[in-house]
Amino acid sequence: MKKAPVFSQLPLKRRIGMVNSKSRKTGIIVLTAIILVLSAVVISAADGVTPGSEQDPIVTQSYVEQKSEQIKYYIDSLIAQETAKLKTELELKGQEIAKLREEIKDAAKAAGKFQVVEMQKGQMLIAGEGAEIIPRSGKFSAIEDAFGGLSDITAAKDLKNGEAVVNNHMLIAARGEGRGLKALADKSFLIIKGTYTLQ
Repeated sequence: MKKAPVFSQLPLKRRIGMVNSKSRKTGIIVLTAIILVLSAVVISAADGVTPGSEQDPIVTQSYVEQKSEQIKYYIDSLIAQETAKLKTELELKGQEIAKLREEIKDAAKAAGKFQVVEMQKGQMLIAGEGAEIIPRSGKFSAIEDAFGGLSDITAAKDLKNGEAVVNNHMLIAARGEGRGLKALADKSFLIIKGTYTLQ
């Protein structure tokens, strides 16, 4: 079996060629490594941060999950606060609505029954549309509006402006545009069913 020639025994040209070939391979590997390292440095410099630094920390899954839970808790807290606030506002509105209903109910009850009204001398009672009035004591005179005065149902006539009103007669206001009664005595009493205003 023929032995391979020792490197020192090879011809000079061949030895030089083999050295040059190995040098080229080594040079290419070294050059490639240098380019890769420089590329990483350039990319990091372009980002302005160094991987693993405070500006670009390496985080774990548990850290991300913890932060996610904190954000979720914060959002849930905000939602709970707004919900409680809206609930309080709705309760207040509900109380206001209940109060208005009671007032309407009371007004309806009052409109359905006679109320006693005391009047001082010179006071005027302006009846609402459909109001029923019965003077009980004292003295009254009638007040007309542009369309006429109160209807005296008991006497079957319409009362003129300034006309004396007979006590215990049933009076009705067909319109609510200014007709009513004026008290002439120091104290006068009447009963009324329906809406009215005192002046």
